[in-house]
Amino acid sequence: MATVKPNTDSVVAHLRGVRDAVADELDHRADRVRAVVEAHRHTGALAAHTKVRTNRTDSTVTLEDPAVFAINYGHLAPNGRWVPGIHAIETGL
Repeated sequence: MATVKPNTDSVVAHLRGVRDAVADELDHRADRVRAVVEAHRHTGALAAHTKVRTNRTDSTVTLEDPAVFAINYGHLAPNGRWVPGIHAIETGL
């Protein structure tokens, strides 16, 4: 009978090749997010606050603008007209 050690996931997650593959995948996804953000820039604030963070075992792309929800998903303009979102987050999925 085979047994699996309880920390196998941690061992695999910390392998150099696995960490490199995760970072490479995130770089590709981050490039897609950045392309959408750059194509729809209004003030440049969202592009300036797009960050890629790589930790020991994982990586994240964050959009740190206070209006990111409205920018990404859409919002009502002051005149009541709907402004569609840019959907940059979904592009990176």
